[in-house]
Amino acid sequence: MPTAIRLALFDMDDVVYAYTRADRIAYLASVTGLEPAFINDRIWSEGLEAAADGGAFPTPELYIKSWRDRLGYPLAVKDWVEARRLGMRLIPGTLALIERLVAAGTTVGVLTNNGPLVYEYRDTLAPELARLVGDRFLVSSSFATMKPDPRVFLRALDRLGFSPEESFFTDDMSENVEGARTAGLRGAIFTTPAALEQELAAQGLLGDASVEVTRGKILSSH
Repeated sequence: MPTAIRLALFDMDDVVYAYTRADRIAYLASVTGLEPAFINDRIWSEGLEAAADGGAFPTPELYIKSWRDRLGYPLAVKDWVEARRLGMRLIPGTLALIERLVAAGTTVGVLTNNGPLVYEYRDTLAPELARLVGDRFLVSSSFATMKPDPRVFLRALDRLGFSPEESFFTDDMSENVEGARTAGLRGAIFTTPAALEQELAAQGLLGDASVEVTRGKILSSH
């Protein structure tokens, strides 16, 4: 008989919040006067954000300095935070499912490929999610690696106090779900809240509560 699931672990971007990098860059361009293509190249195409997600800049101070050095502009933390916030839109259907899981007694957490400023300002960037998961809001940079590396899941579970066998993970990227499965978690690729609802119900996680979930495709640009 399979081990009962006690922990449901969620990705954040394009699972709980639709993420649009272009909106984020547009705000940064308006603040800095830099061209959007230049910002995208220096921060994303050249690998700065991927390095940060993997733990290259473990403190907020080192992280924002890396942005300032790469852009050649003294970007304020408040502008970084506002740009990130403007790139996020809550997916109400997913949030409703998380609320149902909590009501049914399942522990819920977040594991997102992000750096220390997302963690530091999680209450501003993702207030709806942060209030539900509390200190179980985890960013990959805290673990010196990132999804889909199976080690990030094992390190996250060690911190949370759960075994892979009793944990479930969902992410919009198939490679990340495969990494979780390699680490021993059960997992499902996120497409829509409605599809996730069916998966969670199949795992016996939703209890008897009935809540309407948002249907439709989710934008993906992370």
